[in-house]
Amino acid sequence: MKLLNSLDQVTRFIRLGKNMRDSIPIGFISGLVGTIAMDLSNVMFKKTGISRYTYAQFAGSVLMTPFRLIFKENQILGQILHLITGSIIGIPLFAVLKKTGKDNYLLKGAIYGTFTWEVLYSFGLRFNVFRTKAHSTSTHMTTLIDNLVYGFVSSSTMIFLTDQAVFPKGSDKQLETKIDSEMSNLNDARIGDSNYNYEDVVRLH
Repeated sequence: MKLLNSLDQVTRFIRLGKNMRDSIPIGFISGLVGTIAMDLSNVMFKKTGISRYTYAQFAGSVLMTPFRLIFKENQILGQILHLITGSIIGIPLFAVLKKTGKDNYLLKGAIYGTFTWEVLYSFGLRFNVFRTKAHSTSTHMTTLIDNLVYGFVSSSTMIFLTDQAVFPKGSDKQLETKIDSEMSNLNDARIGDSNYNYEDVVRLH
């Protein structure tokens, strides 16, 4: 009985979530989900030896020296900082989708993920924001992939959570409306024709 009640509560939460309209909560929650997916990708690369560092180490090195990051509590602090940062930068991504529409949202998410990789990771290393230094090409490549995962998952979560009325109509909808309007005008013109009959309508459609 408790399990059924729990499932019912989860279902209600999902239905409520799909009707969200407030930009900041949507962007923050979606950014958090994207960051978690990004971390899972990063952990996979770390365990296979392709990547040398985790984002907890990168983010933690902004506040403290890499030596202090050998302690678990300092890594947790770095992970919290990383999650907060990823959640906050989800807000501008939702602003982009809200302005441009949900068409090609995965591509927009990928572009945004690449942009954040360049700004936060590349510039962070270049201007010594991170005390933890990554020198291997494989680590650089995996961080790019991680940021693409962030963009994909964050944008997908935004589409899932948001009330569809929030997004402007895409070009495909506008084209469909234009075609429907032209078809309606054509039908009106044919109705005025003395040679118009029902078979013409069938062939037209």
